[in-house]
Amino acid sequence: MDWKEALPEIVTQPGSRLRFGEPLAKHTHFGIGGEATAYIEISTVSELAALARFHTEWDVPIAVIGRGSNLLVSDTGFKGISVRLVGELAKLEVDGNVVSVGAGLSLPALSKTMSRSGLSGVEFALGIPGSVGGALIMNAGAWGSSFGDVVTDVTVMTDSGELANLTHAEAAFEYRHSGLEPYFCVTGATLAFDPGDVDEITDRMQTFYKQKVATQPFAEENAGCMFKNPPDDSAGRLIDISGLKGYRIGGAEVSTVHGNFILNLDNATAEDVLKLVAYIQQQVREKTGISLQTEVKRLGFD
Repeated sequence: MDWKEALPEIVTQPGSRLRFGEPLAKHTHFGIGGEATAYIEISTVSELAALARFHTEWDVPIAVIGRGSNLLVSDTGFKGISVRLVGELAKLEVDGNVVSVGAGLSLPALSKTMSRSGLSGVEFALGIPGSVGGALIMNAGAWGSSFGDVVTDVTVMTDSGELANLTHAEAAFEYRHSGLEPYFCVTGATLAFDPGDVDEITDRMQTFYKQKVATQPFAEENAGCMFKNPPDDSAGRLIDISGLKGYRIGGAEVSTVHGNFILNLDNATAEDVLKLVAYIQQQVREKTGISLQTEVKRLGFD
């Protein structure tokens, strides 16, 4: 028996599902990528623990892809198991100004619920289409705020299927980075917010959202900001002054609205995107002396 025959034995709960040969293009905001050997939506901690042990036993690659908002998948797909957390792994519990949240919950859902609850701290997250888990690992942020700012502790799962609780310091949040990636999976976190006026918080959230819509591409398929901002500068500004807005390779194009976004305009391939990324890096380095580092994660590449 190989691992594909054994896998259905651990996906047993009604809220979970398993599919083989699943196109990952339909699970990413980029709309790019080949098939995953297997795709699982996992709804319980017990199944996730079983998957962690399965990963160790069968030595099969596993990638938690969340909502696929910050991900570029290879044209040849991913030879392994792609995972999305749902059900009890996307829960949200509010107790005063302390919130317990599952890694599978979307950031817009969290932001809206907090504003309705009169809790301030994630107003910036309404316009970020990712999941809490991705926001924790990447320390997502906007408008001068980062997700790690509201985190008190993080729950992770080890390769043996055990849960471990990490303090804010142990999570090691930095700019668009954390120390959480080595673990098998981030399962959730406890967040602490500042109580405030519902209307003021909602107005601030909507202001951030409108600014994002006005200054970044929303209608076209993309994976968010392609590059990290260099210290005391903006990747978008550097791309703009390098004359790269609108530059295109294959079906991939640098946004004319915001230079730090690469758009899938015409059935772009992952190869198109990577060629465009390399060209942008070369041009910006030649014109400004600054080396841009990518922020978007890659899956299925050698």
